[in-house]
Amino acid sequence: MPLHAYAPLSTPCRLCGDGFEHRSDAGAPDLTACPTCGQTVRRLGIQTVNSPKLSAPLSVSRAKQAGFTVLHRTSGGEFEKQ
Repeated sequence: MPLHAYAPLSTPCRLCGDGFEHRSDAGAPDLTACPTCGQTVRRLGIQTVNSPKLSAPLSVSRAKQAGFTVLHRTSGGEFEKQ
């Protein structure tokens, strides 16, 4: 379900401030009024999402260097340290 940002058309509201986020079903119409205060709102543009980028693929040796315990699944369904 997408998350959309909305802002009031007039001055900032005491209840919703400078704006709010609203989760709605895909294809649902945009909100025309704030669900909290009823003030007329407009939908803001697309917001960017920051996500980390991996500079190199993960490996067993790098995981061990970082202090993680690496487990390997055996044929019996058990896990043992690598």
